[in-house]
Parts: sequence; structure tokens; C-alpha cells
Amino acid sequence: MRRFQSIPPLPIATFFFVMGITGTRPIVPLYSIDIGISPEELGILVAVFALVPLLLASFAGSLMDRHGMGRALVLGAIVGAIGLVLPFIVSGKPGLYTSQLVAGTGFTIFILAAQNQSGRYATSPWAREQSMAVFSMGVAMGSLIGPFISGFVAQYLGYDWAFLILALPALLSTGFVIPLMAQDKNYNAGQPASTQSASFGNPRKIFRYHRYMFRAFLVSSLILMGKDMFVAYFPLYALSLGISAAWIGIIIGLHNAGGVVVRFLLLPIVRLVGKNKVIILSIAFAGISFFALPFTESVAGLIIVSVAIGLGLGLGQPLSITRTIALSPPSKVGEVLGFRLACNRLTQVLTPLAISGVVVLTGVSGVFVLLGLVLTYGSTRISVPDDEEERAA
Repeated sequence: MRRFQSIPPLPIATFFFVMGITGTRPIVPLYSIDIGISPEELGILVAVFALVPLLLASFAGSLMDRHGMGRALVLGAIVGAIGLVLPFIVSGKPGLYTSQLVAGTGFTIFILAAQNQSGRYATSPWAREQSMAVFSMGVAMGSLIGPFISGFVAQYLGYDWAFLILALPALLSTGFVIPLMAQDKNYNAGQPASTQSASFGNPRKIFRYHRYMFRAFLVSSLILMGKDMFVAYFPLYALSLGISAAWIGIIIGLHNAGGVVVRFLLLPIVRLVGKNKVIILSIAFAGISFFALPFTESVAGLIIVSVAIGLGLGLGQPLSITRTIALSPPSKVGEVLGFRLACNRLTQVLTPLAISGVVVLTGVSGVFVLLGLVLTYGSTRISVPDDEEERAA
């Protein structure tokens, strides 16, 4: 009990919120096929999740620099929960498309505020790594449990009920972040004058904050591309092999379990190997693992490959956030993280649309080969010397 009480409220809130949002992601492609959306059109549906955040993430980050994160956390949790309820209320394509638009907006607001809150107040680079490790554990645990729930509920009660049930933990997360709203009242007074206005991120200005900023952004885009496209297209591949929705949820949950495992080992590995090498090797490992998916047909084999991909992507994800924060001016963390998320959402919009064309030509298996090529090549373009982060901090 004492250990539970010692956990900060934000990682707990993140656990419940991510459980709801991420839990529904594997059933989106399954539900889409059920209501007549083709695998080619699925790319458009996946892109809708990131559409509004692409336009507003940078501006939202600037607002958080100005006003604090408490209200943004509450707003994101409520909007995300509303998005998950919509498929239960409005059936078919209209409900699913609207749900993804609203839930994607709420997810971005919440995660941006949570990343900002977790990394901004660290007193040293290592304290930042520790704080982000705790936060990312909440993300990983939610991503582990959510798909287990959605897979079984979808199979035995239906897809609409799965969305409704997973809206509950997303809404529950508000109870843990409402107390943080009190911090917003005094937040503005402690900020430098330069942060007293909110604006859309200027790419040239943001990339000039540090010469390696673009590489920090590239890391997060590669990881997000791998995670999103796996969750979007693996269920279709598994379905073609005759695997049930419940088993698909289990496999994706175990894929996310890889992220849980590496987060326990994250800090010792970074101390031993160095942050830069860990990021490069983790993305390369995930890319190589993607090549194995099209040649794997058994449930046991799919679990092994999926966990391997989760290990690689899960190891690099929290490190990409702390790298971005370390290279950012202290008064501009929200702006930079917001622009980073905008870049991520651009990846989430463009990649599914491009991959839809690949599906037409090669089928779903070709998606995994393409992802393997992009990640392995990308891993050769993301090196940032560790001492650069230390100097920036």
C-alpha cells in the first residue's frame, strides 16, 4: 500500500487514460472491416486520428508554456473519453470516423501535457530520465492491459461495447489530474516574459534551438510510425490467418508488454551502454523484427515477433522524449514538445495514406517489409552524441 501511495498521480492517470485510448486501437481495423471499410480505406481512417492534432499540437504546447498543464490534462481526458463513447451512440462509419477524430484530439492534448509535466521540473538530466521512466511505465502498462480487454469484449459483446467499456478508465483518469489544476493558478507568475504569449511553432526557429533537434524529432517519428502501423495492420494480417479478435488483442497486449519489460531495464541499460547507442540499436532491432512478420503464421511465432518489435520501439520511446526536452530551452519545453507532436501527427496522417497504396500493390505483408526498411535505414540517421544533451541541459 505504501508503494502505491508513493506513486505520483500523473503516471496513474496516464495508465487509465492510455488503457482506454490504446485499448481501442487494435479493434479499430477489425471493426472497420466489419462495417465495410476496405483495407485500402483503413489508411484514411487511421489518418483521421491525427488530423486535428496535426493542426493544433504546436499551439497547444505554447498555451501550456503560458498557463500550465493541469487544465489541459483534464480537458484531454474528457475529450478522449467522449471520443470513445461515440461508436456506441452512433453506429457505422459516421460514429467510427467521428470517434477517431475526437479521441485523437483528446489523446494528443493529454499526452502533450503529461510529457511536459513529467520532464519540465527535473533538477538534473538523470532526474529527468527517472521521471520520464515512471511516466512511460504508466503508458506501457495501460498499453498492455487495454488490448486484452478490448479483444475479449469485442469478441463476446461486440465492438461498440468495447469502445464504451474502455471509455470508463479514460474518464476515470480525470480524478487523478483534477488536483493538478490548482497549480495552474500560480503557474503564469513564475514564467519568463518570453513565454507569456502563445503561438504556432515556427519550424526554422525550433530547429535552431539546437543543431541536433531535427534528429530528436526523427527518432520519435520513426517510433510512432512503427507502433501505429503495427497496431493498424497487424490485426488484418492476423485475421487473414484465421486468428480470433480475442487472440489478436492478447498478441497486441503482449507486444506492448515488451515495452513494459524494457522500461524496468531502461535506466540500467542507458547507464551501461549510453543513451545514443540504446536509441539507435533499439530502432534497428525493431526494424529487423518487422521483416520476420510476413513469414510468421503460427500464434506462438506471432507472439515472439510482436514482443520483439515491442521491445525495440518501447526502449526508444521514452528516451526520445527526454532527448527532445534536454535539447529545448527551459522556457520553451511546451512549444517544442507541441511541435514534436505536430510532426508526429504529420507522420500519422501521411504514413497511413502512403501505405494504403502499398496495400493495394503488395497486400498487408508488404507494409511490414516497408516498415522494416524505413526503420533500419532511419536508425543510421539519428545519432546524437550523449555529451550534446549534457551540455544543453
